[in-house]
Amino acid sequence: MSYSLPYYRDAGQLPGPLPDQNEIERATRILPKISDYGGRLVVIRDIYVVKYGPLVTENEGYALLFVEKRLNVTAPRLYAMYRNQDIPYIVMEYIPGISLGTAWPSLTEANKHSIVGQLRCIFDQMRALPSSGFYGSVNRGPVPHSFFSDYLARHLPLALQNNPPMFTHGDLYRENVLVRKVFNSVTNEEEYEVAALVDWETAGWYPSYWEYAHIFPLLQWSDD
Repeated sequence: MSYSLPYYRDAGQLPGPLPDQNEIERATRILPKISDYGGRLVVIRDIYVVKYGPLVTENEGYALLFVEKRLNVTAPRLYAMYRNQDIPYIVMEYIPGISLGTAWPSLTEANKHSIVGQLRCIFDQMRALPSSGFYGSVNRGPVPHSFFSDYLARHLPLALQNNPPMFTHGDLYRENVLVRKVFNSVTNEEEYEVAALVDWETAGWYPSYWEYAHIFPLLQWSDD
């Protein structure tokens, strides 16, 4: 599966006119940046999120197209991806919610088990995809994660032996899981459900252990 820029979804599949350059630059609703990519993450008209900057990677857009085509996983839909003055712009679906990191302290044990169960189903589905036969991005480019590249350079035979390539989000931690409140008509209580997984910029085909191994540099071991 190969993609190229510029990419624009058919107008009939858009929730509204795509934002123009002026609307993007003037947007005032700014989402927090998970990592420093030298750019902005803005919400426009409550229907679009635009991520742009010199360090934004095209792999995120390609990964969103791949997920939409191959998986039944809630993730932002890609509406457009292009370059303006050599700066990458990714125009995505806006999905309301809060990060699991923000919600976690207020969750009941039942809520936590429910969300973990939902995430397990999502990742079981991802790992059930047939192996690609190569390690790399969904666009058949280089492996898109610097941690992996550094490790691979030092430990190539050990890193890949008996670890087939599996489709991997590549940046799994609570801030990249969006959740939202829903009303359970059986219990008459509000609960949380997984609204989306976001930040697919390092997604691709990695050794089977990679999703698990990558978590540890991010964990702070400060709670359950």
